[in-house]
Order: sequence, then C-alpha cells, then structure tokens
Amino acid sequence: LIMARRTSRKPKLEAPWLAYTDLLSSTLLILSVVVVASVLARLTNEKPPIIRLSDAKDYRFARGSFEVSKDFRERLISQELPKIDKAVRCYAIDTIEIIGHTDKSPNPGISNIDKYSDPTKMSKDFKRIYAGSNADLGLLRAFAVQSLLEEQIGNKYIDLEFKSYSASSLINPETSDNKEGGSDKEKRRIEIRLTRSSKEAVITRC
Repeated sequence: LIMARRTSRKPKLEAPWLAYTDLLSSTLLILSVVVVASVLARLTNEKPPIIRLSDAKDYRFARGSFEVSKDFRERLISQELPKIDKAVRCYAIDTIEIIGHTDKSPNPGISNIDKYSDPTKMSKDFKRIYAGSNADLGLLRAFAVQSLLEEQIGNKYIDLEFKSYSASSLINPETSDNKEGGSDKEKRRIEIRLTRSSKEAVITRC
C-alpha cells in the first residue's frame, strides 16, 4: 500500500513591521487630535489682558481731581491705546469696562453728579461737576478715561460699548493714614477690562 504523505502547511505570518507601522500611525493620529483639541481649547479660553493705569506708572490725577492731564493723555494714547486696540480685534471684544479706584484720603464736599443721568452729557460738562466722595471721584475718573477712549477708537468699532464704574476705598477716620492724608500709588488707579457680552467661545484671532 502506498500511503499518502501528509504535508502540514504553516499559515503565512505577516511581516511584524507592518503591524508596528499601523500601530504607530494610529498613535500619531490620536496624538494629533489631542494636540489640536488642546490648542483650540487654549485659544477659545484665553482671556484678554486687564490694563492698569496707576500712579506708579505715572498715570496721575491731581489730588481730588478727575481731569486727565496732558502727560496722562499722551502716555495713554502712545503706550496703552495700541494694546487696547489690538485686544479688541484679537479677542472679539464688544465691551470696555473702566473702573476708577481711589486711595483712602478723605474727599469731603458737595456732589452734583446725580444731576447727570447721561454719561455723554457728563463728559461734556466736566468743569461744572463736583465730586462729593471717593465713590464720586472714582466714577468721574473712569468717565474721564472713557471719554478719551471713545474719542480715539469709539468710531472705529460699531458695536463697541463703554461702561464706567467706581471702586473707591472706604474711609476710616480713626486711622492715622487718613488723618495724614496718606496715599497709595497702587490704589489710585484706573483698570480697563475688555469683555464680550456673548458667552459663546471665540477663537483668538491673533
């Protein structure tokens, strides 16, 4: 009898480097997606800068005054306005908030600020307005800076809105600091905050 010889065929194995190549491609794809997602998240969550104009940086008002001096005006236009203009474009800003801060020096007097319900009318009549408290003074200083910004870039952006606020320091008449009329350059400042009224995420344009 002739017996047929059985031959066993071994299954062909794929080259090991092909599997490694597929794995590497998949890993690179996943990493790319993660990197892109993180970059987009950073761009959409990035906040515009807060611009501070303090006495320490030579943005000074005379004591008890809210008039923008010539040096203050020139410095604001030449050094800070380009930053504000760029931030408005880069972050799709539609609201500029100006907050006036004061120190703890008392500011006694009679205020007539309540006679002006419209900030536009107030800005045109600054010489006739009296600040009766630090709260008034902080607000009037904010209005003064707001008027300057509106003059410089108000017509450049149609939807840009300006809002002014006061953040004055409270007075404790029993402290020696107030009795001496002490001052603090860091407290006497204007803060300019750039915001968006919409809560939708926006990718930074710059």
